[in-house]
Amino acid sequence: MRTTRRGIFALATAIVWAQASTTGRAESLNQAWAIALSVNDGLQAQQAQSQASAMSLGAAQAARRPTVRNQTIDAMLTPSVSIASITGAGTTSPASAGGSSKVPGSNQSNVPISLTMLNFPIYTGGRLRANVESARAQLGAQRTEEFRTVLDLKLTVAEAYVGVLRAVRDHQVAESDVARLSAFAKDVKNRRVQGLVTRNDELAAGVSLSNAQLREIQTKRRLVVAWATYNRYLSRPLSQAVDLEDLAAATGPQNRDALAHGPLGDPSGNPAVGESEVLELTAMALRGRPELAGLVEQARSLNAQATATSAGLRPQFSVQTGYAYLGLDVLPERSFYTSALVLDWTLADFGTTKRRAASQRNQEIAALRRRDDTAADIALDVRSRWLDVQETRLRIPVARQAVTQAEENISVVTDRYRQGLSTYTEVLDAENRRVESFTNLYAANYDAVLAVFRLRRAVGDL
Repeated sequence: MRTTRRGIFALATAIVWAQASTTGRAESLNQAWAIALSVNDGLQAQQAQSQASAMSLGAAQAARRPTVRNQTIDAMLTPSVSIASITGAGTTSPASAGGSSKVPGSNQSNVPISLTMLNFPIYTGGRLRANVESARAQLGAQRTEEFRTVLDLKLTVAEAYVGVLRAVRDHQVAESDVARLSAFAKDVKNRRVQGLVTRNDELAAGVSLSNAQLREIQTKRRLVVAWATYNRYLSRPLSQAVDLEDLAAATGPQNRDALAHGPLGDPSGNPAVGESEVLELTAMALRGRPELAGLVEQARSLNAQATATSAGLRPQFSVQTGYAYLGLDVLPERSFYTSALVLDWTLADFGTTKRRAASQRNQEIAALRRRDDTAADIALDVRSRWLDVQETRLRIPVARQAVTQAEENISVVTDRYRQGLSTYTEVLDAENRRVESFTNLYAANYDAVLAVFRLRRAVGDL
């Protein structure tokens, strides 16, 4: 069943991708979330656990209804031997003397017995009601765990998604660095042939080019790993690559380098600056985080379990009625209808039940204490994530300005070098600053995107 469902989903995904490829549309993060939520084994395990908890609740509710049970026995009868006949003292038993079994009825060696009883609980001291409440609370706790898994999965997919975008940009920066340094190395070589520069200039340009090629190889490996990580959560082949929709909006002027072509800018959805904003987000988190709700449900379940345990010391009343068949030949009537009022009361168990109930009460207190401690951690997490958002918003314009200045700087330095007014080291330093500025810009943009997602996860609204 599960394999068939996965196969159907894989076929549907392939059709969607075939259509998307013909229309040229890139995969969005919402599409990635939808795929991951459909195929992730961890989430499906939590969903199955929720179904199991729902079945447990149904079983607890059904325990309050009557039960019908049948027991059928075919009793084989054997002759009894007296102790005196075994020891040799006294009179031997008729059975041993005659060598045959003396049983009720004529020539009867077995007795069929059938008992069908209906049991209806009347009073259990609140035990059944408490069991239902405990099962309901356990179901609620499991559903909060399923919700937490969804939030964690969406954040993980978002991080992997942004990781691919960042790795692509880093690889583009490395390729651009190699292209620029290759052109510079050729220019230096030509100038050395003309006698305009020394052999030292050519060697330095070659070393810088080699280092840039090493960085390109490293960024390529990181890109492959990023794709594998992203595909792992979408249950795809790890080496598959698709077009992804960039998460950063295009703002500001385009620079001359091809690396800057594409959407870049401030991500939307950043919260407004202010302490009131932090307090409001914290209040939302305390209301919506599934971890807190789960601990409350665990405490409710433990409270109900303690109540059910304590009810074991109260009298348990039930009514039993049914039909009995006793297959003895000597009986004129073998079928009987029976009814009984049953009282089951544990008068003393030397404190076993009370201690078990006290243990469950203490576990309830522990769950509530963990809830308070988790709430304090959540408040700190929300504030930290909010500050991360503010930091990344400040980094983006500074990084943009650095890119603009680095582009202008390398252009000026390169012209001066060709005119013999600057050295090769100034050109190489300018290129390093250009690469660093682009790397910082992309890092600032994608850190800003991730900061928003992490803040939403801290609030519990991802």
